Formats: sequence, structure tokens, C-alpha cells
Amino acid sequence: MSSAATEAGAVLLAGLVGLAVGSFLNVVITRLPRGESPLQGRSRCPQCDTPIRWRDTLPLVSYLLLRGRCRACGGPIPWRYPAVELVSGLLAAALWVKFPASPLLLAYGPFAAALVTLSFLDLEHFWLPDVLTLPLTGLGLVLSLILPHLRWYEAFLGALLGGGVFYGVAWGYYRLTGREGLGLGDAKLLALIGAFLGVQALPGVVLLSALMGAGVGAVLIWRERAGRLTPIPYGPFLALAALLHLFLADSPLVPQALWR
Repeated sequence: MSSAATEAGAVLLAGLVGLAVGSFLNVVITRLPRGESPLQGRSRCPQCDTPIRWRDTLPLVSYLLLRGRCRACGGPIPWRYPAVELVSGLLAAALWVKFPASPLLLAYGPFAAALVTLSFLDLEHFWLPDVLTLPLTGLGLVLSLILPHLRWYEAFLGALLGGGVFYGVAWGYYRLTGREGLGLGDAKLLALIGAFLGVQALPGVVLLSALMGAGVGAVLIWRERAGRLTPIPYGPFLALAALLHLFLADSPLVPQALWR
């Protein structure tokens, strides 16, 4: 077998593993807001609460075969389920291409999975739970002591300044306006990002996420004629900016000044 075929097979296998991980992430996203453990019990239909057979839990495939409907009640399966699986599969394949057979996958795999999970929780519930952000920040700090992707002090400064700066901005906005702008969950998410990507990533991540958030907000105001105070979850913009940094920060096609 040629090296190209072997490489393609490895990328495909990574993508399949990512699909399976995405299926588990859907369980986490569904159960955490309900106060249920993601590790106990079979998956159930969100409409009729019927236990789902194993053959109906195959990532993407089952959704397509069932045409987006529950086999038991015929109720619609939320679009989030295939979306999370597809995004997770693509990210896993991309990570393998970026870091083939590298120990760094032990850091960036959980990091990408965390960003996907937190993004969809924020989209659905405006919630970035401490039960995910705080332990994962700790994991990033521990991995900085073991793996060669970061100097440990870059990770610790990233977590400290990432959380501290956003906390200060949120506190200052509340003091000036009497309203919440950025939530403390966003500050903890940025601390997590800083722990995995280092303090040097923060300016670019903050700038890019702010630009994307402002752009989406402007489009929503224009399309819906909504008021300026319409809430928009900010976590997905931080997560996307962090992933762009992870994949493109060292690319010759992207101005390096963006990340500094």
C-alpha cells in the first residue's frame, strides 16, 4: 500500500473516531442541562423518551436512514445531533492532518471536543457550565507540564489573563450600565483557551471573536429589526476563533500580525 493511501486511511479513521466522539458529545449536551449523568443509562428520544436502539445511534448514518425522525414516535430529531457529529468528525480528521500521530493530539483532541460541546450548550442554553470549563482548564495546565506544545508559564499566564481580562470587562460593563454583557462563563472559556493555546494567542482570539460577533450581531439586527440588546451567545465565537488560531496561526497564508 502506498504512503498516500496509508495517510488517507489514517485521516479517514481519525474522522470516524471523531464521529463517534461527536455522538458522545451529543449525550453530554443533552443531559448536562437536565442534571443527568452523561455516563449512565441508554440514550432516549428527546420527544417520546423511548430508549434508542444501538442501530439507531450510528453517527450520521442513522440520522440519514431515519430521515431525521424517531423510529418510535416519528418526532423530529434536532438538527444539532448530526451537526455535532459532523463537526467533530471533520475536526478530528483536520487535527490528524495537522498533527499526524503526534502526542499533541492528546491535548488538542480534548480541547477541540470541549469547544464543540461548550459552543452548542451556549447556542441552546446560553450556558457555559463550570463543570466543563474549570476541569478542562486544569487539564490544559497539566498538559502544558507534560507535552511540548507550550511552555508551562505561557499556559498559566494564558489561563490567568484570559479569565481575568474578560472578568474585568464584564464587571466594568455591569457597573457602567447595570446590565450583564459578557457572562462569567465567557471569561472561564477564555481561561480554558489560554491554558491550551498560551497567552500569546489571546489578543488574536479576542480580536477575531469580537469581529465575528459584531458582524453576526449587525446581520441579525438588520434582518430581524431586533433591538440592540438582543442576546447573542458569545462562546461559539471564542471557540471558532480559538480553532482558527490552532489551525492557521503558523500558516504562511495568514498574516501573523493577526495573532499578535
